[in-house]
Amino acid sequence: MIEQLNSFFKKIFNNEETIIFSVLILFALIMFTFFGPVLTPFLVSIVVAYLLVGVQKKIESFNVSKKISLIVTFLIFIIASLTLLIWLVPLLYIQLQAFVLDIPNLFNEFLTFVAALPTSYPDLISSEQISIFFQAVSSELSSITQNLVKSSISGIQSTITILLYIILFPILVYFFLFDRKNIIDGLIKIIPGKREMLSNVWSEMDGQLSNYVRGKTLEIFIIGVSAAIIFTSLGLKYSALLSVLVGLSVIIPYVGAFLVTIPVIIVGLLQFGLETPFYILLGLYLLLQALDGNLLVPIIFSDAVKLHPVAIILAVFIFGSMFGFWGVFFAIPMATFIKAVWNAWPSN
Repeated sequence: MIEQLNSFFKKIFNNEETIIFSVLILFALIMFTFFGPVLTPFLVSIVVAYLLVGVQKKIESFNVSKKISLIVTFLIFIIASLTLLIWLVPLLYIQLQAFVLDIPNLFNEFLTFVAALPTSYPDLISSEQISIFFQAVSSELSSITQNLVKSSISGIQSTITILLYIILFPILVYFFLFDRKNIIDGLIKIIPGKREMLSNVWSEMDGQLSNYVRGKTLEIFIIGVSAAIIFTSLGLKYSALLSVLVGLSVIIPYVGAFLVTIPVIIVGLLQFGLETPFYILLGLYLLLQALDGNLLVPIIFSDAVKLHPVAIILAVFIFGSMFGFWGVFFAIPMATFIKAVWNAWPSN
């Protein structure tokens, strides 16, 4: 048994580079596990800077110097960030505040709607099922109230942290964008030994991730704006808040579209009832999701990430349980990294 284990480990760690690479991966996992909240602004800044590199190269293709293209790219980033901070964030805050204040009314309307279901659909729902539902809801209210109190206390600390991130974020993006060559060269010098395996991993990841990150950003924008047009034209409440949720839902493959459909249907049902506007909303929303999955995604991501859907869903659940929201956000890049490591690992 010991000889078999020894042979197995010798087969995996068959040279110095594989051992160094394994130590680097283990070190990175330990850092993300214990210092994830601290490293969050750095990781997000790296992703944004990586996204902006594509914009910079696109500007350079018009015979613009590298220095000018960097300045223009960073100005685009600052303008976009200020637009979100000055226009979109206050709008979302107002709608979120209105939603929180309107929760009691929405809850009462929901209870009234549920209570009327046995009368409207006696063959589908009975009074006994409704009473059981009300008992379950009442048992959950106390725990929800306690969680809200805890969230309000921790929300003060979160607000301070967010303010620090807002200040730190553009500074980090600036350095990762303008000084990325020196940063990369400095990190490479730290790694001892040969770097052939690391180069193979990066060459495979770079092509796929660059297409994925830029394509996913474009998909979020298109789906979010399209949802905003649909919701606003129908006069749906909290249209900006729901549009942002619909746009961000594409980050979570396959699962996000299902999860965000629930609040859209609930708000539409409580506002319109089972009337014509609700069915128009439902039809247009399902049409948008169908066009996203069957038309937009194949066009944008035709060669972006070559991963099986089962592997993507598994990565979302595993990394989401390990690192929370950012684990879900970086699930596909991390899965792509694992696949690149697997392909680059020496076979002998």
